[in-house]
Amino acid sequence: MFVDTRERNWLRFNMPTELKTLKFGDYTSSLDDKCYVERKSLSDFISTLSIKNFNRFKAEIEKAKSNNSYLIVIIEEKLSNAMSFPYLPHISKNIKASPEYIFHNVRLLLQNYDNLQFLFVDGRDEMKRVIQGIFSSEQFYKNIDLQLAYDLKIL
Repeated sequence: MFVDTRERNWLRFNMPTELKTLKFGDYTSSLDDKCYVERKSLSDFISTLSIKNFNRFKAEIEKAKSNNSYLIVIIEEKLSNAMSFPYLPHISKNIKASPEYIFHNVRLLLQNYDNLQFLFVDGRDEMKRVIQGIFSSEQFYKNIDLQLAYDLKIL
């Protein structure tokens, strides 16, 4: 597995890992270099999909698409928490965006890009397990809704 050199506080996996500068995303597999994972904390996810950073993030998705690559954005928080982030104590009260606005932008991206999925998981340990599962899956991620698979405990 390759980890982007710019990734701070990167995940430690139970497989050989090498630091490498990636064009986009934070993680990729040496076996499937057309799938990239972008790791996000909930606050980073909110910031990325807000007015200030939205176009930069779209450019990253477009860069992946032009490279015929698939991008999976994994957020280390349950979907139910993400949808009610203004009430979470660990999320800044200075955030001006609403959950409706953030998830409207998620919907826009999913409608416009077929090389993208978002996946909300329950914490860092779960994120490590899921990423390893995705990279050892022989590209099944292109054919299923990853969030549904996760919620049904298939992933």
